[in-house]
Amino acid sequence: MLRKSISAGLDTIAITDHNEIEGALKARELAVRWGLNIDVVVGEEITTSDGHVVGLFLKDRIRPLLTAEATVDEIHRQGGLAVAVHPFSLWLKLFKCGGVGTLVESLQFDAIETVNGSPTEGFSNAYTQRFNSKIRLAGVGGSDAHTPEAIGQGYTVFPGRGSAMLYSAIRNKAVRAKSGRSAGRALWDFLMKYLWGKMALYGPKGGAIDQMTAS
Repeated sequence: MLRKSISAGLDTIAITDHNEIEGALKARELAVRWGLNIDVVVGEEITTSDGHVVGLFLKDRIRPLLTAEATVDEIHRQGGLAVAVHPFSLWLKLFKCGGVGTLVESLQFDAIETVNGSPTEGFSNAYTQRFNSKIRLAGVGGSDAHTPEAIGQGYTVFPGRGSAMLYSAIRNKAVRAKSGRSAGRALWDFLMKYLWGKMALYGPKGGAIDQMTAS
């Protein structure tokens, strides 16, 4: 993951596993040990009773199933930054992985994810960007990568380099969210990789080999 991130042109990454930080701590340690030219921000995607919240620059794990408000308070107690990720995702909500919705407006979030790199999030990204034009939080981008291929499909541009500059940029709203590919292309790639592959697996025998190779 670290070398893939470097090859994608990233100099700082946030690792935000679900409800734990051990992977992020290990990745930060390895980046230093191997002398890699990349900063690792320790984060966590926390399942709250109101939806998913990301904490960045954390020192300790935050337990799940607190309210979103209590989770944001705990992130700030650690000196971290609270991000409302995929707040209006209908797709993720179907799988009980949605965001906090309009609570982003009333709670003390430091940033909102206006570009989520998942291929299903084109509509919700557009809606979130319009919503943020009203509340004016720092808008960040994230790949939401669960596979190496997804790294860099959503990212955040900020002045300077490294995690300290990223922290300052988010606090000062000096960030821009960017997408690594168009929403249409992202969805097409998703369909080709996952749905076409399933058709190959379960479809007629005659075309199975070609279809699986093509995927």
